[in-house]
Amino acid sequence: MSRRFVILPSPLLGTATYAPLAASLTEREAPTAVASVPDGDVTPERVLAGFRAAVAEHGPTVLVAHSNAGYYAPAVAADLDLPVIFMDAALPAEGESETLLAPAAFAEFIQTLPIRDGLLPLWPLWWDRADIATLFPDEDWLDLVTSEGPRLAPAYFTTPIAVPRGWEARPAAYLAFGDTYAAELAFAERVGWEVRRESGHHLGHLAEPGRVAELVLELSSGLSRET
Repeated sequence: MSRRFVILPSPLLGTATYAPLAASLTEREAPTAVASVPDGDVTPERVLAGFRAAVAEHGPTVLVAHSNAGYYAPAVAADLDLPVIFMDAALPAEGESETLLAPAAFAEFIQTLPIRDGLLPLWPLWWDRADIATLFPDEDWLDLVTSEGPRLAPAYFTTPIAVPRGWEARPAAYLAFGDTYAAELAFAERVGWEVRRESGHHLGHLAEPGRVAELVLELSSGLSRET
C-alpha cells in the first residue's frame, strides 16, 4: 500500500526542523507534508484547525506527531480513522476526556519564564544558547528555528483540548529519542503499541533524518497491517 504522511509539528518549534525528515520520507517514495503552525495568535483551537486542514489537503495514510503535537494527534487521527506514530511525543492521560498541553512540572517551569507583551520567549530562548545548541546540527539551524518559531501565551498550556474516548486502543506506535519521554514509552509498551527507542536527543529527526525516516517507514508497515 502506498504510504503518505503528514507530520504534526510541535507548536513550540514551528516547522523548519521537520523539513529534512519530510524530504527523506518523500525520497523513499512516501510523500510527506508538514502541517503548518498558525501565524499570529497560536491557540490550541487554531493549531487543531490547522492540523485538520493539512490532513484534509494531503490525505495521509499515517500521522507522525512530535513533542507537544502528541496531545493533538488522537483528535486529528479520529477524524479519518488514521494510525499515528508518536515521535518523542507527549501523550494525553489515559481515560481522560480532555488534556492540558503541558504536564504539571513543565507548566511550573513555564511560569518562571519572562513575559513580554503577554507572550513567552521563542522556544530556543528558554535556555542558554550553549545548552540548546547541542540539539541542532549547527548554529545556522539554531538561528533558523529561532527566527521562524512562534511565541506562545502562557494560557496556551492551560487551555484544555478534547481527547477521543478509547484513543489509546487505536493503531499507534511510539518512537523515542533517548529518555526524555520514558513514561510515555512505558505507557506505549503497556497498551501494546510497537515501540522503538533510539539513542540521541529530542530533535533526533533533525540530527539523523534518513535514519528516522527508515524507522518511521518500518513502524508504519506494522500499522498498515493492523488497519
